Amino acid sequence: MPDFEARDLENSFSSETPEQAASRIIRDAAPFAAQAISEMATDDTVAASVRLRAATYIIDRNLGPVGGQGDREDALEQFLKQLNVEANEGRS
Repeated sequence: MPDFEARDLENSFSSETPEQAASRIIRDAAPFAAQAISEMATDDTVAASVRLRAATYIIDRNLGPVGGQGDREDALEQFLKQLNVEANEGRS
């Protein structure tokens, strides 16, 4: 349940618009959200499909989605190709 008294008190001392306040609140919570997503991606007790989605989200946000723009896609494709080559060396 929202604490409307706290909100009203904060608004009386702040010149933020509601949109600015919402943006600030989201920015303040961002590290906690990032940590939660990271924990989901690595927690073996979480369903594999959730771990995959969390890991994909982290990679997409940091490297850009595959099929994205220009150099980021090329660098990611090169990295994955090299990783595949190294993983398959000696397997014949």
